[in-house]
Amino acid sequence: MPPSSTIQHPKKAMGIDAVASAAPSVCMAFYTETMKKPRLSRLEEQKLKKRLARQDHAKLYLILTEGTKTEPYYFEGFKKAVESCHPEILVEIIGVGKATTKLLEFADEFIEEFSVHNAELWLVTDKDDFQADHFNKLVSECLRRDKVKFLGNWWHAAWSNECFELWFVLHFSFYQAAATRTEYYKILKEQFRKHRLGSWKKNDPEIFRIMTCKGNPRLAIHYAKKLHKEKQGQIPSSARPCTTVYALVEELARYLPADLKQRFFG
Repeated sequence: MPPSSTIQHPKKAMGIDAVASAAPSVCMAFYTETMKKPRLSRLEEQKLKKRLARQDHAKLYLILTEGTKTEPYYFEGFKKAVESCHPEILVEIIGVGKATTKLLEFADEFIEEFSVHNAELWLVTDKDDFQADHFNKLVSECLRRDKVKFLGNWWHAAWSNECFELWFVLHFSFYQAAATRTEYYKILKEQFRKHRLGSWKKNDPEIFRIMTCKGNPRLAIHYAKKLHKEKQGQIPSSARPCTTVYALVEELARYLPADLKQRFFG
């Protein structure tokens, strides 16, 4: 794919490097396992509540991730690009540090604490070594909640089995063998060497730019859908490898500037 260097906006042009490296939003990765509230000052918390309560936005995407760095860094790239082009679309990313049912519990607490309504709520989690029934419950519970607009919001699960890094691997090649997180790291290291992308780093703040500009997001979506289709009829904990992160990516990519959007849709 040809490289793209700028994002055009009616008021300004923001290069993709600036999008990827811009300062993270106040609610990104501020949580720990024992905290129920963000580690924010009172002023920052008030600003976040005010932002989430805005009535002038067309859509609010609230993305709660199990990981506190890799996933937030990746989706922060979407946030910067989407909001630079569509200020009426709000994207908030929370790096929670909790998984499966604990992530569900956190979502309930956060929605109540910050009075979140009419949001597209996405819970991003991995199977890893977590209990199968807890992992399956998160997926099924999101489906159930979405049907009834539980707590006034729409619910979605972007899950991966084994781990989120499978989504990155699919930017370079189709991979359908069950693998561990460590094995996915090895694959990514090899792909980075092969494509001269430098060294693979687990928590790379530049991951959105790298995957979008140097990888092939359109192919990743195609491969992820293919894996998901092959696993139809299996419960999520048994569907390995598989990832539904593509569904969230497709949703956000609809609002990307044209030069980036073309990388995701054929």
